[in-house]
Amino acid sequence: MKKRTAQALCFWIPVKKWRKKSIATLKEFNISKTYANYKQYNHFYHDFLNHQVKPESVLIVEPNPYHGEILPGFVKYWQDAGYHVDVIMRIANYEENPFVLFSAKEKPDIFPLQKWRIKSALKQKIIRNYDFLFISSSDYQETKECYLNYLGFKPQTRHGSFCIYHNCRNIEHYKENPAFFDKRLFVLNEFPLAAGKAKLLCPVYFGPVKTHSKNPLTKFVTIGRLSPNTRNCSQLLNAVEKLLSENITDFEVAIIGSGDLNIPPHLASHIKKLGRLSFPDMYARCQESDFLLALLDSENPAQKLYLEGITTGSKQLSLGMNLPLLIDKAFADVYGFNDEDSVLYQNDGLYQAMKQAVRMDEKTYARMCKNLSEHARKVYDKSLQNLCQSVKQVKE
Repeated sequence: MKKRTAQALCFWIPVKKWRKKSIATLKEFNISKTYANYKQYNHFYHDFLNHQVKPESVLIVEPNPYHGEILPGFVKYWQDAGYHVDVIMRIANYEENPFVLFSAKEKPDIFPLQKWRIKSALKQKIIRNYDFLFISSSDYQETKECYLNYLGFKPQTRHGSFCIYHNCRNIEHYKENPAFFDKRLFVLNEFPLAAGKAKLLCPVYFGPVKTHSKNPLTKFVTIGRLSPNTRNCSQLLNAVEKLLSENITDFEVAIIGSGDLNIPPHLASHIKKLGRLSFPDMYARCQESDFLLALLDSENPAQKLYLEGITTGSKQLSLGMNLPLLIDKAFADVYGFNDEDSVLYQNDGLYQAMKQAVRMDEKTYARMCKNLSEHARKVYDKSLQNLCQSVKQVKE
């Protein structure tokens, strides 16, 4: 249902919080899709209520119908911390198959549910059998509030809940409980805004990743929504134009994600827009590519949030897929990348960075990938240490 129609139908609801929830529900309401999902997936709700929760278990919940790519990394952290993991996710995430790279031994027990079923499940007695609830996106985008506030109750696990924020600003904006600070809260990157409030927990594991050698035809990929607020696509088009004007043609760019981009006909043989892909297809494209384009622009005021509180998914993909980034130095400094594990540029320097990447020899590329792997290991080790430390604090 269209947003404006939903707003018109709900304008009479006096309490703002109730009105926002009603609008969010109506916006996504589609009777045929709702019925189809009910027929296909309703049994998972009953499967969840009736399954045997194993000792030392954590329940991970992703309340948004996206962000599925972060779940494998969080599952891996909890498993390495010594816990069995069950996952509740939205049906849209489940259908994209984010755990495709996991082995059968690694894969958690997964329960895809509608959002109203998730809320109902978290009220049930079975929740008491879990040691922890881990909310993998505390920023609940449908109603713009903390997910625990959206629920309106505290799920009764043995040791309470942990939450991760994707936007550090929301810790204050959503009036997060100060009792959670630096103990039950996590963030994807160590921004100054999160200091003393939340610890680093960056998901950099998608499953085993194959060792990759640089292709003779250099393959770039960029992943994410195409919007001036998230990516500078005009800078990419200009860079490709300059490369071709210098007769540098041994490269291609794959664009993965929703949104529109008008690719001039004379560039179409080098830039392919693939649209939104399932995780199996997206992971496969990453593993056959040589470089990841972040396309962040430090001169764009709308993208300043990626320097202050929001973490680009390109960070996790680069580290988890061992895929070197081409990234504006201002963002590299914030995310911990350097010219040993990435290709950095400043201002309008994407063209030179792409030229450097195309001309990079296999030995230099292999060294960059090795350095990137070491960077990922450090992020992983620190994140796991932070999780274990918080678990210990809460249980003491």
